[in-house]
Amino acid sequence: RCIFLSQRKKPKEKKHLQLPELLSDEPKLETLGNREMIVEGCKGIAEYSENLIKLNTGTLIMGFSGEDLLIQSFDNGVAVIKGVIAEITFVT
Repeated sequence: RCIFLSQRKKPKEKKHLQLPELLSDEPKLETLGNREMIVEGCKGIAEYSENLIKLNTGTLIMGFSGEDLLIQSFDNGVAVIKGVIAEITFVT
């Protein structure tokens, strides 16, 4: 015995506007465990040592403390921090 199912038309998909991911001046922080941080929206480096890195984002200062810290890259407002990160602080 065969059963035929009628084919239904799929509803038309609505087109969505592509909006930028970051709409404000607030920084975006992506963590990969406690070994790597990616910070978008950086304006500059306020302090840099192997135990403390402070980044200026314009709206606040983000501090990263830990051991063997280094800024692996800093390009186009994106900083990549590596090391053993123990603490993150935000100062407005």
